Amino acid sequence: MGNVPAARVAGSAVSWLLFTLSFALLYRVSDLVMGLGGFCASGGPYVIETECPQSVVVFAPLSIFGGLIAVAIALFLARGFGTPLVIWAWPVLFVGLGIAFLRAAFLPGGTANLVVAIVFLVMGLAPVALVLRVGATRLIIGTTTVHDRPFRDRRGPTPIFGIGGTGRDADARPATAGDWARALGVSVPAILVGLWLAQLLFTAASASPAPR
Repeated sequence: MGNVPAARVAGSAVSWLLFTLSFALLYRVSDLVMGLGGFCASGGPYVIETECPQSVVVFAPLSIFGGLIAVAIALFLARGFGTPLVIWAWPVLFVGLGIAFLRAAFLPGGTANLVVAIVFLVMGLAPVALVLRVGATRLIIGTTTVHDRPFRDRRGPTPIFGIGGTGRDADARPATAGDWARALGVSVPAILVGLWLAQLLFTAASASPAPR
């Protein structure tokens, strides 16, 4: 199914929308919790010093599972077409959370947050350096056309982690302007919609009272 053009386009769009939505919610949750001192709780028989806001209770678990599902969709449906979420998910997650911890490092007692921020930033950026060998083009528009025809440059066909490009090397061709337009025309709107939905959902949940 992943080699059907419509499935590959849908896989790229849905995976980026869901991942962006999930990560944006996770970032907002992390930022909110660190603003509360780095810890909160909800429910249970004990007296809670810092009650978790409703948005944290709802979105902390959902955002994690949503991100994992998004990567699975990209892996099995989008495959090599479009901006490769299977490559960008890790850097976006750790660099994004690293920035959140870095911001929290300027709060009172933020030394521990600074250490975590440095670790997360290194964890997020190191894999990018390792995969740069595939070329910037493949990191932006993927390794294949929507019809699963591999892209070729001076190094020849170079799939990412062996994903996509099931056609013969002889079928490979350079990426065209149309390939760029199709790939970015799917991922960029999906990312923008994901950010918009995250803002709507987080605002709605923040307006709800925390459960007792």
